[in-house]
Amino acid sequence: MARSRLGFLDGLRGWGAVSVVVYHAFASGLAPAPGFEQLRYFVLLNGFFAVQVFFLVSGFALSFRYLADGNLAKLAEIAAGRYVRLAIPILAACAVVHVAMLAGWFSGDRLPKFAPFLTFDPTITHLLKFGLFDVFFDYIPAESYIGPLWTMRPELLGSYLLLGSVVAFRPVPFRIVLFCAIAAALFWSATTIGPYLAMFMIGAVLADCFNRGWLDHLPSRLALVLIVFGVCAVALPIDMDKCLIIGAVPFMVGCIAHPTVRSWLESPLSRRLGELSFPLYLIHGPVNNIIGEPLMRSASSLAWKISIDLLIIALAFLAAIAFKPINDRAIRWSHTFALWVLRPFAQRPKAAQPLD
Repeated sequence: MARSRLGFLDGLRGWGAVSVVVYHAFASGLAPAPGFEQLRYFVLLNGFFAVQVFFLVSGFALSFRYLADGNLAKLAEIAAGRYVRLAIPILAACAVVHVAMLAGWFSGDRLPKFAPFLTFDPTITHLLKFGLFDVFFDYIPAESYIGPLWTMRPELLGSYLLLGSVVAFRPVPFRIVLFCAIAAALFWSATTIGPYLAMFMIGAVLADCFNRGWLDHLPSRLALVLIVFGVCAVALPIDMDKCLIIGAVPFMVGCIAHPTVRSWLESPLSRRLGELSFPLYLIHGPVNNIIGEPLMRSASSLAWKISIDLLIIALAFLAAIAFKPINDRAIRWSHTFALWVLRPFAQRPKAAQPLD
């Protein structure tokens, strides 16, 4: 029987979210000095690398149980509730920025990397249209309330591509080959979203390998080599985006297979971070915009700017803790919505036959 939840997936999510927050504070929009942007070459502090791990984790988490037990009813429940589970927290996080825009918080000069954003008219129509539709199907950075939400389109589309694929391929003995073939086709496709969708398919491959016990039998030294290769993949002679996408796969395999790393990912701290990962991912952008950007704009010394970044990271965690009840409620509502949608398709008990 498949386990309902895997602790190391929570750990990967949690530390990935921490990586994104630190990246945006020190190596991206709020970088204290231009030289700090070079931190992106240390992939454990590269937000884009963490996002690829997120996609892999999503593919793994959505598929591992069904690949193990074939419980189609549970998979259908996940599929029916997936949009609600994502949309409610996204809309709530966007509403925070919407209120700040109505209050005139972003008027006047802003830091160069922040200036092109949040210049649209903050109407209720725009909030609802972006938070419920555009973020998933027509994402435009200039119309976005939160920059990191570019990931939600591949997250939703990748989820449904994956769910359909595991249903179609589970009965096939060589399904891993089919998953890999689709992943390769997506990775080398001409579309910008293709490589991200490929990560969901690779996540299913890893889930199937895990269910078969293959990852548990990987030698620890080989697992460590895979982790190191993933961290050093930025040195591959191809563009950086594809380097990080390629590096994320062996990195995740190594983390799962290495006993010490996996134990750390399953620790109480790592699992707690996993519970905060989606709230932290969503809310750190508003914290950066509402608090971090004005403070950084007024700072003069490098020491003061570094202190601001540390403060922003701490505030992002506090905001995520405050935002977590919304995320938890979204999970409950997604289950309720899924059961409501699927109720007409539920198998009705047969009427009792009269005794002779």
